[in-house]
Amino acid sequence: MAAQDLDETGVLPPGRRRIVFAGMIVAIGSVVMDNVAVALALPSIAAHYGISPAQSVWLVSIYQLALVCCLLPLTALAEKIGYRRVYVAGLVAFAVTALLSTMAPDFRVLAMTRAAQGVAASAVMSVNMAIIRRIFPERKLGGALGLNATAGALAISVSPVIAGFLIEYASWQWIFAVGVPTTAGAALLTWCAMPATPPRAIRYDLASAVLSALTFGGMLWGLSQLGQTGGASAAVGLALGLVAGVLLVRHLRDVHEPMVPLDLLRIPTFAFSVGSSICAFAAQMLAFVALPFLMQGKFGLSAIEAGVVFGFWPIALAGTATVSGLLADRVSQGVLCASGLGILALGLVLLATAGAGLAQAGLSWRLAICGVGFALFQSPNNRIMLGSSPRSRAGAASGAIGTTRLLGQAFGAALAALILARGQHQELALWAAAGFALTGSLASVLRYGAPRA
Repeated sequence: MAAQDLDETGVLPPGRRRIVFAGMIVAIGSVVMDNVAVALALPSIAAHYGISPAQSVWLVSIYQLALVCCLLPLTALAEKIGYRRVYVAGLVAFAVTALLSTMAPDFRVLAMTRAAQGVAASAVMSVNMAIIRRIFPERKLGGALGLNATAGALAISVSPVIAGFLIEYASWQWIFAVGVPTTAGAALLTWCAMPATPPRAIRYDLASAVLSALTFGGMLWGLSQLGQTGGASAAVGLALGLVAGVLLVRHLRDVHEPMVPLDLLRIPTFAFSVGSSICAFAAQMLAFVALPFLMQGKFGLSAIEAGVVFGFWPIALAGTATVSGLLADRVSQGVLCASGLGILALGLVLLATAGAGLAQAGLSWRLAICGVGFALFQSPNNRIMLGSSPRSRAGAASGAIGTTRLLGQAFGAALAALILARGQHQELALWAAAGFALTGSLASVLRYGAPRA
């Protein structure tokens, strides 16, 4: 950012900061809401194009694949040409591809526009945290991260209601259409208020970009197939990811600021935070996959009742995330992370051991405990990852936050599918989720003994 744009503390002045952050909140809410709403619209999309439910799931899979493949390469591009250019370009591309999705003449075209939306979303997600770190002073960073997490949680909470209303009274195309004005407006707002980040005279490592995409794309594909079809498809994906990963590490061995932040993983505090994040998101996804089956099967709830009860998790997360972020600016972030994942594990155990006759209220407060625990972990852990990395590597840390989230979710979803494929063992999936949460809590505790960078 240009020096004339910054105040005496070296960050963006409060007025400009609030405008930029407002645009970012709208952007993150729009991107998250789109992803959740599309998943809920899959039955309608399948009926419209005359395809099977299994084929319709490809819209979610291809979006996630594009997102994880492009996240770190676009982070590196943003560090070279500037955060604002990549971020705003991602928002504009998201609006354009959302509009194209509403007009898709067949499912193949819709799948292609969804893949393009995944690339656009990765441009937004890749530098979201880095921009927050750049525009906020250190003493307010936790609160900003908490508000960012709250926006995402609120978007998740309201998405089912909005998606259901649009599908019932309009059409599934409107799920894409509502994101056009919001992301375009956020792009205009941030372009006008966000100062340009000075480009850096660094070389863009194309070989690293390709190997990074193959590594994380192969791993995500393999994990997703492991939980669905298994067999050769999963083995090919995981083998591709492993081979590409080995080549990538060898390629980056002597690179000063590598695209995949191996230099940051040498910082013990950062490495433990990555491990905690993967465990936390694996636990969350295990629960998210198993709970709908548990609520509609064991507890006999209708789909609508299950949706309402399940909403207590993201609602509690949204209500706690801002407080958690503010606490992260004042108390030990390690304590918050460890206690948060401990609370998450407690909530999951209470759900796993609940009797079949439990009322909706009993399920609701157990889910709320899970949401509170996850919120106490998420913002402080992100703050640790950003704060333990050099300021010049804020973009790489931001990309790492997104990548660990996606890998944790992919692993959790694959493990849940493996468990459920062997029978109605939803409680086992919840016990496994509790185990991951406790492992993440232990990693957070171990940060105390880790040497500082």
